[in-house]
Amino acid sequence: SETSITPADCDTIETDAGVALDLVNKHRRDGYVFGLFRVVDAYKQHIGNVSVLYLTLDVLETECSVLSGRRWESCEYSDAYSQASNSIQVFGQCKIVTYTMQWIKKTQKLYGFNCTVSPVPPDVLECEDCPVKVEVLEVTEQHKDIAAKALEKYNSQSNHTSHFNVNKVEKVLK
Repeated sequence: SETSITPADCDTIETDAGVALDLVNKHRRDGYVFGLFRVVDAYKQHIGNVSVLYLTLDVLETECSVLSGRRWESCEYSDAYSQASNSIQVFGQCKIVTYTMQWIKKTQKLYGFNCTVSPVPPDVLECEDCPVKVEVLEVTEQHKDIAAKALEKYNSQSNHTSHFNVNKVEKVLK
């Protein structure tokens, strides 16, 4: 049968986009939770009892690791202009396809996604009044060793019954 793709309803799309972004974040295993900046494009397609949603979202990286399992709305954004926050703002765009089967409690499922992100360009981060310039470095074995030694010291000085290990170094700032 012939199906048509129509623009999504502007009144409900932000909620659907937020759910779709949470689904994307749950499938990711590296990096930080993406937060919704704005909905760029949204279309729906009805195929029988299934609704397919095609989204293009502008996203910002939050300060929550994807391993935390937190929803994007509960995470704070790093401040691109704050040298004190020790973070560099990352922005980008996600193209997401979800589907909803009308007979199964209208639960939105992830069909696929593709996100492209990059740090805010250094010239945007220039700050004349900032005492320190922050630079993102490539993660090396030396950085992993430094992190492991720091955690080893923490483990030896804490009275926790569990000890921590470095799983992965996500970002190194200078």
